Amino acid sequence: MIGTKREMIGLLVVVVILAAAAMAAVVVEGVGSPEPELEALRDERGGLVALRDALRSGRDLHSNWTGPPCHGGRSRWYGVACDGDGRVVGVALDGAQLTGALPAGALAGVARLETLSLRDNAIHGALPRLDALARLRVVDLSSNRFSGPIPRGYAAALGELTRLELQDNLINGTLPAFEQDGLAVFNVSYNFLQGEVPDTRALRRFPATAFAHNLRLCGEVVRTECRREGSPFDAAPAGGGGSGSDGGDRVFGARDAAAPPARWRKPIRFRIARWSVVVIALIAALVPFAAVLIFLHHSKKSRVVRLGGGRAAAAATAGDIKDKAAEQAGKKVSSGSGNGSRSTTESGKGAADQLQFFRPEKATFSLDELFRSTAEMLGKGRLGITYRVALHAAGGGGGGGGPVVVVVKRLRNMGHVPRKDFAHTMQLLGKLRHENVVEVVACYFSKDEKLVVYDHVPGRSLFHLLHENRGEGRTPLPWPARLAIAKGVARGLAYLHQTLPLFHRPPHGDLKSSNVLVVFPGPGGRGGGGGDAAPVAKLTDHGFHPLLPHHAHRLAAAKCPELARGRRRLSSRADVFCLGLVLLEVVTGKVPVDEDGDLAEWARLALSHEWSTDILDVEIVADRGRHGDMLRLTEVALLCAAVEPERRPKAHDVVRMIDEIAAGAAAAAAAGDGEATAGRELALR
Repeated sequence: MIGTKREMIGLLVVVVILAAAAMAAVVVEGVGSPEPELEALRDERGGLVALRDALRSGRDLHSNWTGPPCHGGRSRWYGVACDGDGRVVGVALDGAQLTGALPAGALAGVARLETLSLRDNAIHGALPRLDALARLRVVDLSSNRFSGPIPRGYAAALGELTRLELQDNLINGTLPAFEQDGLAVFNVSYNFLQGEVPDTRALRRFPATAFAHNLRLCGEVVRTECRREGSPFDAAPAGGGGSGSDGGDRVFGARDAAAPPARWRKPIRFRIARWSVVVIALIAALVPFAAVLIFLHHSKKSRVVRLGGGRAAAAATAGDIKDKAAEQAGKKVSSGSGNGSRSTTESGKGAADQLQFFRPEKATFSLDELFRSTAEMLGKGRLGITYRVALHAAGGGGGGGGPVVVVVKRLRNMGHVPRKDFAHTMQLLGKLRHENVVEVVACYFSKDEKLVVYDHVPGRSLFHLLHENRGEGRTPLPWPARLAIAKGVARGLAYLHQTLPLFHRPPHGDLKSSNVLVVFPGPGGRGGGGGDAAPVAKLTDHGFHPLLPHHAHRLAAAKCPELARGRRRLSSRADVFCLGLVLLEVVTGKVPVDEDGDLAEWARLALSHEWSTDILDVEIVADRGRHGDMLRLTEVALLCAAVEPERRPKAHDVVRMIDEIAAGAAAAAAAGDGEATAGRELALR
């Protein structure tokens, strides 16, 4: 009995000791756990701050992305999503007007990141390395200016990837072999990729349109045969060299070519050893020079491209609009008809190979001259890529044989548009003649390409004048110039509403500050409005809404409240709503965005309180004598941006209201000049 008690006591002691040890381990683990957690939070915030500091944004991320990114399961940082543990799982900055290049270490510490979406911005440089972000499921970097190859880590390291969108960039090189079983959305169209598409089960799930509009992609996935250059090894018999088991259809790669039969290896090795030192020395001497030349020409080649040419030129410049179009461009353009434009509805192949001109009195040129000319890429928008083209051999009516500069827009998302609809729309746009509307010079239609040629306007966009390079050293846009621009925009829109037919609604469809070009007449160009001549605003990218029934959501008119309320057809009042946003942008200096508040609602709230002048742009708020005109223009803008379309004024009424503001400003300026003159005369007496 006593022995049994002793055994039980001993066993109890052992249990107590083990429990105490376990509790001590838990305590030690609990004490030590905050340190790695804090380190992870610091790395996470550091990766986001690196992204913030490298990019400029219309959302002003520098003032918004401050403090900790997560508070519990929510984030106060714009575009950032958090999980229940207070860790960042999503970054979505779509359409945030981001410019700049992503640094190498950006987002490296955001270990739990699952969604990265930076679409519809202007980010350039190489695609970010995402190998360390193994939890990524969604990557959307489309509609930017990324260049260079697709990192192999996108295919090798992102095992949970379900969506990858890289379309509408400047990416080149070849496609990695994506093999993720869960990959459900994939798009690399509108880039400069080439080579064979890897025949993987993941890539075979996607249609050919996911790879369309690249340089030269081929393979089973895109249903295009890969043409290979002739090689001495291709002519070798299938049974020679010990490789007869592969059959006669084998294509030799670089490794096959470098692997001769075993009986030849020793003689070749000794023969190479005699001159290999000389070859290595020559290569070592040439590589630095080649690297310097590539570096010097990189920036120029990224923007100066050739619109057309042979396939060799396309591969060298990575800038062909389309080899097929260039091959068709050898035929002459037809002569102008009596109404000032050539017909695009005639039958036969000839119509597909011609430019259709709308101004025969101006210089004309052939499609071949257009494709062979060197072009500078001006930018990429939702309608397509825009180039400035200098034609040095232009002839035709009124050209004088001198250089002609035009702007060419390569349209996208219009592969479904019939020739008849495209031709009819371009006929309407080609007849427009107004001081505040950029003229359409010509157009081109083929199955794969739709081009629109505009008159070259030597100015900058209103978006650039209002928002680019803000800070020290910037020349601000003064109020008189802003008022003149607002008047020009309203007049151009009123002309479109009056001229285009009723079925062409909305007449503009994509009115925003980046589609308003501003010309400063006289010497000095961007003189800030210091001269007597007022700046002239010109509308561009107008009239394409009826051709984009399936992609109209990408245009500015899609921001109208009536579309969100279920109205399927937009009227001319949709353009008036967009005009209101442009006018608010002129007054406030803020970029209208859909997320995180409404610019019009914010301005209404400001005008209803005593702090109404707080909405004025800091660059014009010091001009106190014109605050009244600024607030009156704000009221006009809010009328245009009314939620109910029936409450918005017509475009010609907006012109009248702005003219009244400008007339009052001119009268006040004249009265001020008269008082100053009288004061000087009195002082002289």
